[in-house]
Amino acid sequence: MASYHDDARLLFKLANADFQLTTDQTFTKLGTYTNYMINRVIGRRVSGGATVACTGGIYTGAGKTGDQLVASTQSWLGMSGAGKIQDASLGAVISTDAETATPILSLTVGSTAAIVADVYIYGMILD
Repeated sequence: MASYHDDARLLFKLANADFQLTTDQTFTKLGTYTNYMINRVIGRRVSGGATVACTGGIYTGAGKTGDQLVASTQSWLGMSGAGKIQDASLGAVISTDAETATPILSLTVGSTAAIVADVYIYGMILD
């Protein structure tokens, strides 16, 4: 039996996200669709390295509003060095709500050391 992960495709990308910033960083939508659900978020280190105080979430609204796709307590320490990735834990709303808004990364606490990463959101188009 196929799972909903079998139909996952790359829906959004945030290239060169600055993980020292606690201001909103908006993803780029990849495609022409309206409704979607996500089932995976992956961060991939480009340069630098995350430090102990690098946490934050992904939301559907500016200023940490809307649905919380990734919790504000998500640690991004998995991206601490070359070739490292971070598989983020998804928020509870993922299994209950179809989404329409473009996601926004908004860290609660930025890294004290410089780190740049690409963040990918995978999911299913529900149109």
